Amino acid sequence: MNSKWIGFKELVLVDRVKECDDIVSFYFESVDDSKLPIHEPGQYLPFKIKTDDAKYKDELRTYSLSMAPNESIYRISVKKIQNGLISTYLHENLNIGDKIDAMAPCGLFTLKENKSNPIVLISGGIGITPLLSMVYKLSINKKINRDIYFIQAVQNSTQHAFRYDLDKLSEISNIKNIVFYSNPLKGDINGKDYDFTGYITEDWISKNVPLNSEFYFCGPPIFMKSLNKSLINLGVDKKDINYEFFGEPTDIE
Repeated sequence: MNSKWIGFKELVLVDRVKECDDIVSFYFESVDDSKLPIHEPGQYLPFKIKTDDAKYKDELRTYSLSMAPNESIYRISVKKIQNGLISTYLHENLNIGDKIDAMAPCGLFTLKENKSNPIVLISGGIGITPLLSMVYKLSINKKINRDIYFIQAVQNSTQHAFRYDLDKLSEISNIKNIVFYSNPLKGDINGKDYDFTGYITEDWISKNVPLNSEFYFCGPPIFMKSLNKSLINLGVDKKDINYEFFGEPTDIE
């Protein structure tokens, strides 16, 4: 594994892909063509925009790496937030060939791979990004012989990011891919576009996933608080409950 760099390193944007109505993925490579440190699934990339505009240039942001760990390219997937300074800049102004100043990937929300119990990954909205990196790692690591559940909660097909990725991963591995639409559109088809209408409830969890699993989840605070409460009520050991907040940490209890 390549060692991490110290301080900031220039990365260049080599591609950008629209994933759904308000999420765009950005692909970065090293400017000097050097290999990148292989990140741990779930880690994030801290960076600053390279610009002379004082409004943006000193703003440090962290976005989860959303692809399989590798040494060639980093991908972040960003939701455009209303009045969001950097997310708006990335969506509207960052073009192929532009550069950022990035720190090495970091973060403690990572997989524990020394167990044998099932793994349940649960995402709400843009909270899918660190979990997507995890499921890529799990799907390509043939030494991991564990049941894997990936449960994605979104509003409807306009917000359903990475559908193709997860469909393909579930075809080639032992991943059970489950999708909830809380507000399906008229043209959204149950059984084709999604599996369940509504929200992930305590009752649904108790009937559909093994409670001896290792749980990882990420999403809006209210989503995470509800999940955490449900898992505790169902008797899941706290050491098997893993989560990450986007933005400022809040009390999950």
